[in-house]
Formats: sequence, C-alpha cells, structure tokens
Amino acid sequence: GGRPKVGYETGRLLADVEHALGHDQVNRALLVGAGNLGRALLAYQGFRQYGVEIVAAVDSDPLLVGQTFGKVTVSVGEKLDTLVKSLGVAIGVITVPAETAQAVCSRLVLSGIKAIWNFAPVSLVVPPDVMVRSENMALSLALLSQHLAGKRN
Repeated sequence: GGRPKVGYETGRLLADVEHALGHDQVNRALLVGAGNLGRALLAYQGFRQYGVEIVAAVDSDPLLVGQTFGKVTVSVGEKLDTLVKSLGVAIGVITVPAETAQAVCSRLVLSGIKAIWNFAPVSLVVPPDVMVRSENMALSLALLSQHLAGKRN
C-alpha cells in the first residue's frame, strides 16, 4: 500500500460528508395552525441545524393572520398552495385540531408536499410517496405517567 493522503483537512471531509447527506441544504417548511403549539414551533430557532426552516405559516383565525411570530408572518389559509409554490416549500407542519388535520394534510399533498410533520392526534392518510412523521404527545405523556406509576407501586 502507498502512503495515506496527507493534508486532507477534517473540516473539508466533514463538509463533503454533509453535502453528500444533504445537511448543507435547508428544506423550507410551511406550518398550518398558528395556535399555541404552532407559535412555539415558529419561535424556536433550532430547526436550522437539522436542515429545516419554517418560512411560512397559515391559519384560519382572522385574529392571528398578519401577526408575526419568530420571523414568520401568518397568512390566510387560502394562501397555502401559493406559498408552497412561491417559496419552494418541501415540508408541511400540521398543528391544527384533530378534526381538520386530514383536510389540511390533503391540501398539503395536493400542493406538492412530500414530507409532513404531524402534531395532530390522528393517523393521516397519504399517497405512498409522501412521508408522515407523527408526534404523538398524548402517547408520550401516557408512557411517562405509566413509568412514574410503576415507580410508585
């Protein structure tokens, strides 16, 4: 065997690896539902380090439309499709009540979204080429409570 390559900087290697994995690309997300949870997600600046940035938000509540949370101003729900296309949005974030989540999901899919982060406590039906990650907060809390109950017995 020959001598190993000399002088290939670690920083450059990591940058190449990140590029290959796509971590240097920021995927734009649109949030639907600017209630308490939605607003908390909009205010959180840490998503960028995972390659995601929430660049837009929509809500049906006229009192929330026009308000800015973090760097994002809430738009009317009717603008969803236009925003996805004009901003090049790749990810839909659903923070609406359970009963409207599927309708919102279907609209996101129709607008071209292929990845959905769902916070509504429902199982969403999507085409096979769309990925859904659901955050089941009720289940997580139930598991924590169950763990503590076990500790007490």
